[in-house]
Amino acid sequence: MLPLTAGQIQTFWTTGFLVVERLTCGDDLGHIRRRLNTLFARFHELPGRHAFDLGDEGRHAGIQQIPEINWTTRLIPALKRTPTFRAARELAAELLGGRAAHTGFDHAILKPPHNGRATPWHQDGAYAGPDSVATTVHFWIPLHDVSLEMGCMQFIPGSHLGPILPHHPRAHRQSAHVMEVDGVNAARAVACPLRAGDATVHLPHTLHQTGPNMTDDARVAWILEFGLARPCVRWRAWLGPRS
Repeated sequence: MLPLTAGQIQTFWTTGFLVVERLTCGDDLGHIRRRLNTLFARFHELPGRHAFDLGDEGRHAGIQQIPEINWTTRLIPALKRTPTFRAARELAAELLGGRAAHTGFDHAILKPPHNGRATPWHQDGAYAGPDSVATTVHFWIPLHDVSLEMGCMQFIPGSHLGPILPHHPRAHRQSAHVMEVDGVNAARAVACPLRAGDATVHLPHTLHQTGPNMTDDARVAWILEFGLARPCVRWRAWLGPRS
């Protein structure tokens, strides 16, 4: 893709998110999807710290509502050598104004056809501990076209300028893994349908959600996080979703 314009960078820091067109190519997305499909195919065999459900229950032996696999690049290190990973890291450097490095956390989320579950409104920063001091940028990369009906990203512009809001487990179920915020004015939401190869990028305080997948096809997204590559900056591993 072409370098970001000054206007795009300003939009990102003003609204807390940005739609990025042509981040990567279809061939590489196909390669990534095949690799991730091998993980989802053995979801129940993965170690507990890697496999969660973002639906009503964080873990159960039945059919997953929204399966999530954490630390995909630890399970498949070759993913960090893909053009998509490199492109996201380079774009993160443009947004952050310095050399960017992977925080160590990434994950993949699959919404099955007609899954009937949204990923609720939340801020990624709610999952970080009190010693998380770095500004990070979070890429949401669908591995195919994604529409509003399939569960594209939705953001509340400017919400990154406020604090981390009170979060609670989904529907106040202590067994749920995903967190949510109450009282979000969804009328302000901006939906971001994407074509294959496009992505969104947002800040940890930006309120966002994705709706249920109401289509006949599975929705698969790969999420990457980057921060400035400074030796003095320490990242705390993100412990939960996202979208």
